[in-house]
Amino acid sequence: MAVRAAVRYDKPVTAPDIDPARLPARDLGPVAFTPLEEQVITLALTDRLGSIEEPGRIERLFATLFGLRTPSRTLADPRLETLRRAVVVARHRHHLPDAQAAALRQAGYALTQVRMVEARAVAG
Repeated sequence: MAVRAAVRYDKPVTAPDIDPARLPARDLGPVAFTPLEEQVITLALTDRLGSIEEPGRIERLFATLFGLRTPSRTLADPRLETLRRAVVVARHRHHLPDAQAAALRQAGYALTQVRMVEARAVAG
């Protein structure tokens, strides 16, 4: 009952005045991707999860025995390859694991771009 006695119902509760100059907005980086990055995201949405793994023993054996030349599965640009791998993993796992998000951040993508990659990959 002591708590109720401390609350005064006759006076309205008001929020203190907030000075917007004291709380500057953070720049979280761009949300847009370059046309090349957009193309990588679009193509990665159709890749299977096995495309981010190295070929297995059986696949290497068949390639050696029959002289098959398998095309390289990785992109030449490491930054774009990181983006492709993140999209493939997010698409198949329905979320972006922390390791993939950290790899994207290390590759130079902004936090907003990382969240956009996750949203687009999960949405399909």
